[in-house]
Amino acid sequence: MSDFVDSNPDVEDRGEAKYFHGRTGILDSFQRRLKWAEKDPKKGTTFLIQAAPGAGKTALLHECTKLAENTGWEAVRVNTRALWDTDTMCQKLGDGWTHLLDEIAVQGGFDKWIQIQGAAKFKLPGHSPQSIIERGKDPLLLFLDEAQILGKQSGQLQEHRELVQNFLNSIHNGEMGRPVILLVAGLSATKRAFKDLGVSRFKDNCYVELGPLKPEAEREVIKDWLKKEGRAKGDPAPWIDAMMQKTHGWPQHVSAYAQAAALQMRTDKRKMTPQGLQAVLEVGRMKRMKFYKSRAEGLDEDHRMAIARAFAGAREDQAQTRKAIMASLLQDAGNQEASDIFKLALQNGVFDNRNGCYAIPIPSMFDWFIDNYFIERNPPDTLSSGSKLPA
Repeated sequence: MSDFVDSNPDVEDRGEAKYFHGRTGILDSFQRRLKWAEKDPKKGTTFLIQAAPGAGKTALLHECTKLAENTGWEAVRVNTRALWDTDTMCQKLGDGWTHLLDEIAVQGGFDKWIQIQGAAKFKLPGHSPQSIIERGKDPLLLFLDEAQILGKQSGQLQEHRELVQNFLNSIHNGEMGRPVILLVAGLSATKRAFKDLGVSRFKDNCYVELGPLKPEAEREVIKDWLKKEGRAKGDPAPWIDAMMQKTHGWPQHVSAYAQAAALQMRTDKRKMTPQGLQAVLEVGRMKRMKFYKSRAEGLDEDHRMAIARAFAGAREDQAQTRKAIMASLLQDAGNQEASDIFKLALQNGVFDNRNGCYAIPIPSMFDWFIDNYFIERNPPDTLSSGSKLPA
C-alpha cells in the first residue's frame, strides 16, 4: 500500500474531514449543550449549523457527533423522511433498537417485519417517528444533513406536516421525556424551512452561521496534509502561504489545494520544489473553477450576468439587499422568473443570507462572477446600496 494519499482529485471533498482544526467555539457550545441536556431527562433542543456550500458544515457535523458519542450519547443519522415516516425512522435506528421495536410489536399484537421485494420494512400501526423515539430512555442525538430540502418538500409534506411540526417542536422544546437533541446542517434556506415548520427561535449559541476557517486553523489543516499525508521534506511555510492566498479559509478550497499538494509529493519524492508548487496551484485553480461552475448550474448566462451586475457595485466585503439583486434580475426577466432565479441562486450557494442581506460567500467566487459575467450597463440606483457585512 502506498504511503501517500490516493484520492481522486476530481471528487468533491465532502463528509468527515481527515484533518480537522478550528471551530473550537462552536464545538464548545455544542458540548455545553450536551451537558445541559444530560442534567434533566426532559431537556432537549435543536442545534442548527447553516452555511454556504463548501464551508465545512458536514465535517463539523461529524465532529459534533463524535463529541456526543464520546460522552455516552447514542447518535443516529436520519434523513428528512424519517421525521414523518415510521418505517424510515425504524430503519435508521438500526439493530440497537431491535429489542424495543420487538416489544412495541408484541404489545400491539402485530408482526414487526414484512418483506417487500426482498427489503425488510417495519409495520407498526398507530405509531409515529416521535412515539418510537419517546419509548427510549438514554440521551439521544439525531443528526440530519442537507436539511434545507425540508423547504423543497412542502408539497410532499402536506399530508404529514402536522407529524413533522409536532416532532420538531417536541424536540426543540424538550418535551420528549428524555434528553434528545436534533443536530442539523444545511444550506442558507434551512433556518427558513424550520421557521415554516414552527421552529423559529433557537437557544443561546444553538444557531451557527458557518464562515471560513480562521487563518491559524487553515494553516494547520494544510500543514497536516503536507507533513502527515504527503510526508513532505523541509519547511512547508512557503507552500502554505501560497495556498492560503488562494483558499481564503474556505474549507472546500483548503481541502482541494491540500490534497493536490499531498499528491504532488509522490511525483517530487517528498521534495517541495517551485515547479511542484506551481503545479499544485494550477490544480487548485481548476478545482475552484469547477466548484464555481457547479454552484452556477441551472442559471443561464443571462441570469449569471444579472447577478454579476447586481454585485458589481459592491466590494468583496459587502452584501446587497434583496431589492438590489431583484432590480438587476428584473431588467431581463419577469417577476416570477426573477423570483425563481433568486431562489435557485440562494439554494445553490451562489450567494447566501447575511443578516437580511446577501453576499457571494467566497472572495474568489465573487471575482469569478464579476470577471466572467459582468458587462457594464446603466444599473438602477438601488444597485449602489450595498451594506457592509456584519463583523
